[in-house]
Order: sequence, then C-alpha cells, then structure tokens
Amino acid sequence: MGCRAGITTDLSRRKAEWQQRYPKLYNWQSTAAFQNRAAAQAWEDKQYGCDKSGGGNDPDSPGAKWYGYRFEF
Repeated sequence: MGCRAGITTDLSRRKAEWQQRYPKLYNWQSTAAFQNRAAAQAWEDKQYGCDKSGGGNDPDSPGAKWYGYRFEF
C-alpha cells in the first residue's frame, strides 16, 4: 500500500491523471481551496509518509485556487 499527496489548481483533471497511472487508486481526499500556492505547498510538505512531487506544475497566476489532495494505491 502506498500514499501520494500533491497540490493542483484542477482537482478533477489531476485525479483523472492519477487514476490512469494508479487504476486501483482509493481513499481520494482533497482540501478546501488555500489562500495561495505557498499555503498549499506548506500543506503538502506536512503529508509525511506519502510520495510527493514537490509542488504543482501550474503557474502561480493571480486568482488561481490551489487545492491539496492525497490518495492511497
């Protein structure tokens, strides 16, 4: 059993991408929107025991809503 955590501005797209890579993905959890990317990154950094990507790849554009997610596989 493994765990993965990350941040994104598009939860549905990101979940679909992970489901392709991990067909047995389960226990998907997501956060409410954070105030900014830095707050989302701080949340991701605290997800101990999970593989992480080191931050989302989306640009930090003004007004972007950042979310955290984690799942097991």
